Amino acid sequence: PDGEECDVCCAGTYKVGNGTGACISCAMDLYSTTVAAVTPDTCLGCPAFTRSDIGSGIITNCSCIAGYTGPDGQECDACFA
Repeated sequence: PDGEECDVCCAGTYKVGNGTGACISCAMDLYSTTVAAVTPDTCLGCPAFTRSDIGSGIITNCSCIAGYTGPDGQECDACFA
C-alpha cells in the first residue's frame, strides 16, 4: 500500500510505472540480470538456438533447443546424425 517500503523487482522482471503494481516477467526466450529494472528493454534475447522460461534472470537459463547442443547460455550447434 501507499506509504510503505516498495519491493525491488528481481532479475528477470521489470516494472515501468510507479505505484503498487506487480513486476512483469521477461517473456519466454528472454533473460535479464538487471535488478530493479524499469523497462522491458533490459530483457535480452537468448543466444541462437536456445530457449528460456518466462522470468529468466541469468543467461545460463537459456539452454539448447531440440536438435542442438552446447553449453547453457551460449549459441548452440546442430547435432550430427
